[in-house]
Amino acid sequence: MTETDRNSALVREFYAEVFNEGHVAFADRVHGPGYRYHDITVETGPVDHKTYMARNAGFAAAFPDRKVDIEDLIATGDRVVARAVLHATHTGALGDVAPTGRPVRLASTIIYRFVDGRVVEEWEIFDKLGMYQQLEVTPPARPDE
Repeated sequence: MTETDRNSALVREFYAEVFNEGHVAFADRVHGPGYRYHDITVETGPVDHKTYMARNAGFAAAFPDRKVDIEDLIATGDRVVARAVLHATHTGALGDVAPTGRPVRLASTIIYRFVDGRVVEEWEIFDKLGMYQQLEVTPPARPDE
């Protein structure tokens, strides 16, 4: 198995464990030293592993039944790109937004960069505005919320 194949397999395992099974602590094994997450839909800059974990926990609490399907996975060198779709029901608070009970379908694309078999950087883009429209709520005034 090549390094690219191992990286691809780890991304698939990450989605299964963290997003579909709710084993969020699995990210502790996957993220390498100096990990940075970039949400390219906001201008707040990258966040570290601890902040990523807190954001992910908040999102998981808002959408506890979330399931994510990888629709495309492309890998070359130290990069893996995943195009995925999340399906979930908004049954928990999402920041200041009370549960709506509404279903959401949220597509995303994430680029993962690996060093020594671990993810050290991610760039994600997803349609936050579309998510709030599906929930039929007004988006927060700050785009990074």
